Amino acid sequence: MSIEKLEYFYVIAKYNSLSKASKELFIGISSLSSALKSLENELGYDLFTRHGKKLVLSEEGQRILPFVKRIIEEAKKIHFPLYQMIDRPSFRVGISESVLIFEAGECTCCNDSYTINYVNDAPLELLKQLKHKEIDLVITSCLMDDPQFERCSLIRSKMLLAANQSLVTNELRQAAAEDLEKFPFIILTDHVGHQQLTQRTTEYFNIDPEYLYCHDSLGIHKWLNEKKAIFVIHAIEKELLADESIGFLTLPSALSLDYYLYKNKNSQQVFDIEEVENDLKRTFKEIELKGNGIR
Repeated sequence: MSIEKLEYFYVIAKYNSLSKASKELFIGISSLSSALKSLENELGYDLFTRHGKKLVLSEEGQRILPFVKRIIEEAKKIHFPLYQMIDRPSFRVGISESVLIFEAGECTCCNDSYTINYVNDAPLELLKQLKHKEIDLVITSCLMDDPQFERCSLIRSKMLLAANQSLVTNELRQAAAEDLEKFPFIILTDHVGHQQLTQRTTEYFNIDPEYLYCHDSLGIHKWLNEKKAIFVIHAIEKELLADESIGFLTLPSALSLDYYLYKNKNSQQVFDIEEVENDLKRTFKEIELKGNGIR
């Protein structure tokens, strides 16, 4: 049971209305209704009686409301995140690179006393949420010097260039500006991180190539297979493009990206977050080894 669900119940009870509670909590009515139903299922009884769209506190709801109010007030006093689970905590970890979320999701958390939920957003937005204690940890390549944050190195992600195998064999045997400038670079239009990654690569080689804007992976494979373009990727993404017609070229180590783990030094954690940090370090070490082709 999460304190967040208890807060939802408390605000709904304040208005006897899902729509008004929805506006205060900035959450959709359907999500709020689902959370309330989930809480009622966990408790084993209805908290409201429903008369059309109107909600009226049930006897059980009236009985537990004062206790719920006290729990929320005490949680706020000790800066306890309202989304945390009372019996099995759930930690929110923000990751700025979506491919890292995919890879982390493939790894099993070694501790069954808590869960880790990954959140994807822009680096500065994640760090803002961390500062406001809306999430517990952030993983990003962004360097931020802030006295409120504690930062440690996590992994180094190598970069590769994907192209048709014949191009890699005959024309792109080594990453050189004069060779790379001959080919268009594919850019994922809905992926800001990839756009920045590609721009960083072209700036490193001091080239101004043509760009092909792609909306999905089918377009990427099409252009790569037809020898029409090249594509910058993280080494850990290599298997996602696995195809005998596609080859890979390792880009200079200067283009590798260092990722850091941030935490808010002012957060007063009820649960030992060091265990979560260690679990993340183990998980991302596996990801780094995979990207380096060691496993």
